[in-house]
Amino acid sequence: MRPYLISGIDIGNAQVKVVMANIDRETLMPEILGVGSAFSNGLRRGMVVDMEETINDVHSAIQRAEAMAGVKIKKAYLSVSGLHVRTQVSRGVIAVSRADQEISQNDIDRVIQAASVISMPANREILHVIPRNYIVDGTECVKNPLGMKGVRLEVEVFIIDGLSPYLRNITKCINENGVEVAELVYSPLAAALSVLEKSQKEYGVLNIDFGGGTSNLTVFEEADLLHSAVLPIGSKHITNDLAVALRTSLDIAERIKLEHGSTSEGEDLRKREILDLSELIGEENFVLPKKQLIRVIDARIHEILDMVGDELKKVSKNGMLPAGVVLSGGGANLPGLVSLVKERLRLPVKIAKPVNFKGVTDNISDPSFSVVAGLISWGLDREFGSAKPQDPQFLKEGFLRKTMDWLKNFLP
Repeated sequence: MRPYLISGIDIGNAQVKVVMANIDRETLMPEILGVGSAFSNGLRRGMVVDMEETINDVHSAIQRAEAMAGVKIKKAYLSVSGLHVRTQVSRGVIAVSRADQEISQNDIDRVIQAASVISMPANREILHVIPRNYIVDGTECVKNPLGMKGVRLEVEVFIIDGLSPYLRNITKCINENGVEVAELVYSPLAAALSVLEKSQKEYGVLNIDFGGGTSNLTVFEEADLLHSAVLPIGSKHITNDLAVALRTSLDIAERIKLEHGSTSEGEDLRKREILDLSELIGEENFVLPKKQLIRVIDARIHEILDMVGDELKKVSKNGMLPAGVVLSGGGANLPGLVSLVKERLRLPVKIAKPVNFKGVTDNISDPSFSVVAGLISWGLDREFGSAKPQDPQFLKEGFLRKTMDWLKNFLP
C-alpha cells in the first residue's frame, strides 16, 4: 500500500521546520518519516523581509526532511503568524429552514456564513472561522445544534484574518520550492492542537509558544478557543539584549544564551558564580558574574509575562485556569522558565511535548517542534474529517472554504 503523506512547514523567525508523516489508514495514527530544519534569516516578527533568503532556507529544510523520509513533498500545510494577524468575535443569526423546525447541517453552514460576513479592508483575508457557541431560540451554550428543534439559530464565531500581501509572500516561498500549500494555518492553533489534551481544553488552559521573534498565546475553556494573541517579543530579543550588554556579536550572544542562560528561578544566586567567557568572546580575561547575565534575561522574560498577564485580564482568566500553562516553542527550553512562569502567573506549568505520534518521534520531541507537529494533526483532521478519533471541536469551516473555492471559479 502506498504511503499516505501529510507534511507541515513552519517558517519561524529563528528556524524553518519541516515534518513529513505517513498516515496509517486503519488507526489514523501519524508516523513521522522525515524531519528537517534550517536557520531562518529572511523573517522579522513573522513577516518575510527577504524573499530569496527565505526560499533558500525553506529549500534546505525540505531537502533534509525528504532525505530522511526517502520521498518528495508535493503539498504541505503552512503555519502563519506575526503581528499582522488579527482576531475578532462575530455573531450570525438565521431562521431555521425546514418546516418541521429541525436544524440541519445546511442551517449550521448558513449561520456560520452569516457570521463570517464582516467589514474588512481589501488587503486582508480570513484565515479561520471557528464556531464557539450556538444559541437555539435563546438557549445558549449549545455545542452542536444538529438535529435540535428551533425557529431561530445564532452562532458566535472567532474570526482570524491576516494581511493578504504577507500571506502571499510566505506562500510564494513554499511554491518556489515546488511544493503546493494545502492550507494556511494560524500558528497558535497548530501548536495547541499538538500539545494540549482534550481534558485540558475542557477545564481551562493557556498555551504560550515562545518563538524567536514573537510569542503566541491561546486560551481554551470548555473546549472552546476563548482568546488568542501574538506578542511582539520572542527569544531572539534576549539574544539582542545579551549582545548589547556584553558588547559582542549576535552569534556569540546566542551561544552564551544557550550554554549559560537561565532565569533567576533556575539558579541559586547566593553562589556568586563567575563565568569565564574569554574563549567564546575571543578576549582575554573576559569574566563576569552569572548574576549579571541572569538579570538581562529576567528583565525580558518579565516583560513577556507582563504582556501575558494583560491578555489574561482581557478575558478575566488571570490565575483562573485549572489546567494551568503549557509552554512550547524553542524559548521554552530556557532553564528556570517553568518556575518563573509558575510564580508570576500563579498557575501550574509544564513543558509541552507533542502527543499522538509514532515513528522517529525523538526528532520532534523538542517543544520547538510544537507548531509543525500540530500542522500534521491539522492536516489529518482536514483529510480524514470525522473519521479521526481525536476530532477537535473547533475546526468547522468547511462551508466557507467550499464557497470561497466555488467563487474563485468566477474570478478573472
